Amino acid sequence: MSKIEQIIKEFEEENSAKIVYITLFGSKLFGTDNPNSDTDYKGIFIPSKREVLLKRDIEHYNYNSNTNGKNEKDDVDLQLYSIYKWFNLLKKGETGALDILFSLFREDTQVYNDKAFTSQMMQHYKRFYNRNLHSFIGYCVGQSKMYNIKGKRFQELHQFVALFEALAITASSDKLEDYFPQIEKILADSSFKYVKFIRAAISRGNQAYKEGRYIELLGKRFAGSVTVGYFSKMISEMEEQFGNRSKNSATGVDFKALSHAVRVISEVEELLDDGFITFPLKNRVYITSIKEGQESLEAVMDYLDVKLDEVNQKLEQSALPQKSDETFIDEFTLALIEG
Repeated sequence: MSKIEQIIKEFEEENSAKIVYITLFGSKLFGTDNPNSDTDYKGIFIPSKREVLLKRDIEHYNYNSNTNGKNEKDDVDLQLYSIYKWFNLLKKGETGALDILFSLFREDTQVYNDKAFTSQMMQHYKRFYNRNLHSFIGYCVGQSKMYNIKGKRFQELHQFVALFEALAITASSDKLEDYFPQIEKILADSSFKYVKFIRAAISRGNQAYKEGRYIELLGKRFAGSVTVGYFSKMISEMEEQFGNRSKNSATGVDFKALSHAVRVISEVEELLDDGFITFPLKNRVYITSIKEGQESLEAVMDYLDVKLDEVNQKLEQSALPQKSDETFIDEFTLALIEG
C-alpha cells in the first residue's frame, strides 16, 4: 500500500468520510517544478450524512509527513477540503480552490479519482465560479506594492547619493549648477540609467519658451538654480522614504513570490478570456525563469504592471456570471451527502 493510499484509508476510517479526489498540486501541477521540488497534494472529501446531521463533520484536514520544518522532496504534504468548504471557496474566487477545479482536466497529475464525482464536476464546472476573482488580483497587487520601487532604481539612487555626498562642497548655499561638471564626471564614470541630465522647458506664464538643464533622478527633476543644500536634502529624503522594504528589494528579491504573482495573474487572464485554466500552465517557461531568478526585478514588475491593467479592464467587460449557480450547487451538495 502506497503512502497516499494509507493516508486515505486512515482518514476515511477516523472521520467517517469519503475521499473522492486527490491531485498533485503546486509546481508539479503548474509545470514549474524541478528535481528538488517537494510534493504537495490537495483533495476533496464528502462527509457522511450522519456526521453532518450530528454537526461533527470537519471542513479541512492537513497531513504532513515532515514535523521538523521545511519539506524535503520526499515528504508528503496533503490538504483535504470538504465539499462544503471547497464549493464556498470556489464561489469566493479563491485561487487554490480554482486550481483544484481545473486540475480535474489534467489526468496525469491525479492520484485518486472517483469518476462518479469528478465526471459531474467536469460536466458542470462553469456553474461553480463567477466574476469574484479579487483574491487572484489582490495577491498580484500586493506583490506589486511590495516591489513598487524597482531594485535597480534604488541601487542607482543609493550609489548616486553616496558619490554626491563625497564631493568637496564648500557651502550648502552654492548653486547646484556650480557642481554640474563634477556630477557629469560621476555619471560618466558609472553606468547610470535612472540618473541623468536632461533639457526641459523653464518658461513661466506668458514668457517665451526657454529650455534649461536639469538633473533627473528616478523621474524627479532638479534645476541648476537650486542650492546644493536643498538638492542634498531632497535626494537623501528620496532614499530614506523608500524604506527598508524597498532597500531589501534591491538585493533580496523574493523571486518565488513574484513568480506566483505572475502565475495567478496569468490564470485569471485565461479564465476571463477562455473560461478555463490550463494545466500545465501555458506560460510555465517564463514563470519558472522568474522563480529561478533569471529575470530582472524591473522586467517582472513592468510585466505585472501591464498585466494588472489589462486584467482589470477585462474583468470590467467580462461575460462571466456575477454569482455562481447557487441552486445547482445546493442540490448537488445534498445529492452527494445523501449518497
